[in-house]
Amino acid sequence: MITSTDKKAIFTNSIKGNATVLNNGGYEVVGAYSGVEEEYNALRKYVGLIDYSSNGKFKITGEDHVEFVNYLTSMDIEYLDIEKTAFSLFVDEEGHVVDLVTIYKQEDYILLETSVSKRDEVYSFLEHYHNNDQVVIEDISNELAIIAFEGPYAWKVGQQLIDFDISSLPFQSFVETTWNNEKLIFARTGVTGEYGYKVFVQMESALDLWSFLLDQSEDECVVQPVGSQAVNITMLEVRQPNVDFEVKDHTVFESCFEWLISFEKEEFLAMEAIESLKEQEVEKRLVGFIFDEDAALAEGDSIIIENEKVGSVIQVEYSYTLRKNLGLALMASEFAVSGLEMGGLNSEGNQVVIQTVSSPYITPKSWAIKIV
Repeated sequence: MITSTDKKAIFTNSIKGNATVLNNGGYEVVGAYSGVEEEYNALRKYVGLIDYSSNGKFKITGEDHVEFVNYLTSMDIEYLDIEKTAFSLFVDEEGHVVDLVTIYKQEDYILLETSVSKRDEVYSFLEHYHNNDQVVIEDISNELAIIAFEGPYAWKVGQQLIDFDISSLPFQSFVETTWNNEKLIFARTGVTGEYGYKVFVQMESALDLWSFLLDQSEDECVVQPVGSQAVNITMLEVRQPNVDFEVKDHTVFESCFEWLISFEKEEFLAMEAIESLKEQEVEKRLVGFIFDEDAALAEGDSIIIENEKVGSVIQVEYSYTLRKNLGLALMASEFAVSGLEMGGLNSEGNQVVIQTVSSPYITPKSWAIKIV
């Protein structure tokens, strides 16, 4: 008998070919299928096809399922409309971020999508606080594939999967639909700043859907598989939170995650811890910076002013649009503002001139293109 784990392996092995495969939290993800620059250009100019099947997927049902999820999540989803999605944090009782999740709210269930790296941690978190017989948690991570596509012309591809005008689907909403006699969850949600869509499909049908989407290439609407390395660049360019870099030992305020917290919520597991942190001075903040493409800095390197350390690098990517290196640093709050010039000290002891910048760091092409 073929298990759901086997079905996932069949799908992922079929699409990765000679791709560069990375380990993320114990799960395999494709870093790049061909070349990072080519895949980056697909996301920024055409359509990039992304496999998120290693993300965690948990279906929460039962009479009290909304109350259960709402108690654990930072956003107030009690009155979130049906067929709407929301980004939210899971935060523990000490105020530490567990993960940034996407919530899909249907009339009789909530579907939680987690990051790859925090998938197991989220499941343990859910189980730890699961003490209500009126709530059922199902781990369907290996049963459902997630295929996303983002880019200025992603809407042209998405139109082939639905029987209504795709322009009528608002951002952060979804519908249940049918394609090729297969039930799909079709969502408008993305992380690159371009038009973005995600499709949840049964794992045994994922390869057929992947192939169908690739076949939609035409003229300016070229569809190409892209891996996590290109996605990471595009996320940083528009300052989309990335848990692989930003959810470590930082508080919600250091990571500038306040926009993901409903402070007026009456019932929230981490509210006491968050209110306590709110009253304290925020000594460090995340800030973006750029530096010359020929210079070298890496995660863990120091940010210095007059030979005094004022911060640490947590992420560096090369922006093919800016033709510069783009970074993110956790910096002393007084220096976490845009327009400052300071130094980066790399592992070889060489200093690099950096300049802090405000986000978004590039203007996505989709911002100038209408869905027609």
